[in-house]
Amino acid sequence: MNHLPLPPGAGDAIIHHECQLAGWSGYLHRWLAAAAGYRTAGGDPWQVTPAAFSQTEAKELYVLYDRRRRYGDIAKIRRPAGGYRSCPMCGSGGTGVVDHALPRGEFPEFSVVRENLVPACPYCNSDAKGSTYRGTAPDERLIHPYYDTWASLPLWHVEFGPDLDALVFDAVPDGELPPARRATVAFHLGSVLGAEWRNSTTSYWGSLPRMMRVRLGLPVSVDAVRCELEMRLAEEEELSGPNAWRSAFLRGALRDQRVIAHLAAVAEATLAP
Repeated sequence: MNHLPLPPGAGDAIIHHECQLAGWSGYLHRWLAAAAGYRTAGGDPWQVTPAAFSQTEAKELYVLYDRRRRYGDIAKIRRPAGGYRSCPMCGSGGTGVVDHALPRGEFPEFSVVRENLVPACPYCNSDAKGSTYRGTAPDERLIHPYYDTWASLPLWHVEFGPDLDALVFDAVPDGELPPARRATVAFHLGSVLGAEWRNSTTSYWGSLPRMMRVRLGLPVSVDAVRCELEMRLAEEEELSGPNAWRSAFLRGALRDQRVIAHLAAVAEATLAP
C-alpha cells in the first residue's frame, strides 16, 4: 500500500496509437471517453462505468494486453524506478508483475490503459486478491496506488490476540482514519493479505527474541526492547514504506505493551547463538 506517480505512458497516447492500427479506428471515441471517465473517477470501481463494447470487441481488447505486456512502458511498470522496495498493493517485499487495478475481465477497455496497470507482487496478483476489486458498499474497494494520494500515510497495523505463546494476529486499519477511509483500508487488507503474509509475520515473530538477545545482550529490559522496535520501525518505514508488512507488524508491537514485555521475557530466556 503506497502512493505512486503515474506510470510511463499514462494518458491518451496509447489509445491513439492502437487506433491507428488496422481495424481499430472505430474504437477511438468510445475508448477515449472510457479512459477520461476512469481518470475523473480516480479508478474508483463504484464510479467508473464500463464502456459499451460488444462481446467481440471486448474480447479483442482483453487479449491486447497479452500481446503488449512484455514490451515498452508495460514492462517498465513491473519495477517502478525509485520509491519504496515493497509491493504498493499489499506491502510484501517486492513487485515483479503487473496487475490490473480494475480487472480486464470486467473492464477490457482498460487492459492496456497505463493508469489501470499497477506494479504488484505475485501474491496479490494471483493468490489473495484474484479478481476482487470492490465489495458490497461504496467505500469497499481496493486502494488505487496512482489516485489515492493518502496511501503513503500509515494505514494499518498488526493486532495481537490474547495468547502470545500461541500467536493469533490480524491486520486492522489505524483507528485514527476517517470512517470511510477505514472501510476502504479494511476491505483492501482483507482482499490482498493472504497466506504469504501470515507465514512471513509468524516467522518474523518467532525470530525476534533471538535477534533481540543478540542485539541487546543481557539483561534484556522492556525499555531496551521498546527502543529496538522503534529503531527497526524507523528503518523499515524508510526502506520499505509505512505500509510494508514489517512496518505494520512493528507499529502494532509498539502499540501493545504485552508484546514488548513478552519479547523481553522470551529474549532473556533464549540461549545465545
